[in-house]
Amino acid sequence: MSSSATRLRNDVANLFKASCHPDIVLPSDGPKDLTTITLHLLGPASTPYSEGAWKLTLKLPAEYPHSPPKAFFETKIFHPNVAASTGEVCVDTLKRDWSPNVDLRHVLLVIRCLLIEPNPESALNEDAGKLLLENFADFERMARLMTSVHALKRSAFASANTSSDLSSVTDSADENGNITTIYADLEVDSGRVSSTNTLDTKNVLRPLELTQRGSSAPNPESPSKPSVKNKDVKPKKKVGIKRL
Repeated sequence: MSSSATRLRNDVANLFKASCHPDIVLPSDGPKDLTTITLHLLGPASTPYSEGAWKLTLKLPAEYPHSPPKAFFETKIFHPNVAASTGEVCVDTLKRDWSPNVDLRHVLLVIRCLLIEPNPESALNEDAGKLLLENFADFERMARLMTSVHALKRSAFASANTSSDLSSVTDSADENGNITTIYADLEVDSGRVSSTNTLDTKNVLRPLELTQRGSSAPNPESPSKPSVKNKDVKPKKKVGIKRL
């Protein structure tokens, strides 16, 4: 097997072995094709996309990792860095800044960061980029409107954000979408490729719920306090409305 094929298999296996972030929902049955990864990206909190979810596809070329993957939003989104017609994502990490040391987990975290901080300077959607530069409030309103019309409902994926998922990423990414924490994690992730363990195809296709299984200590239940009725409290008087 060629080194490119081995690296591809290892990166896909590593992606499904551990969750990137609660907002990145991978299919539980693993990828059907190692060159095409389809998942769902949930809108980060405190952004115009917070109520939505989008189907996202990564297409990996035969030359990966020497050539970058391409990312496409299959669900329509109003965003400067996403082409309105094709859904192609434009980000420097997948273009001029691509490095073979970047892995798929890093790529997905960078795309999530685009929903927090769009870059109008490399806009594929010129209307969105122009609106973002000229009037941010109007951009937010349009992004929210398009999210409500076209996006999937984030609430439909609430079951994916279990306590074990959150515990696995506490040290790497803030659940509130803190951009500083995310980029700190990307720096760590970029160095993990060289230490990736080789996994066979059976492990690559192992269901997500089996490979991400974790445990967290339950919080002790606080004792319930008996309700106390204050007999000295007088009932509020009903205020009637006089008709003229």
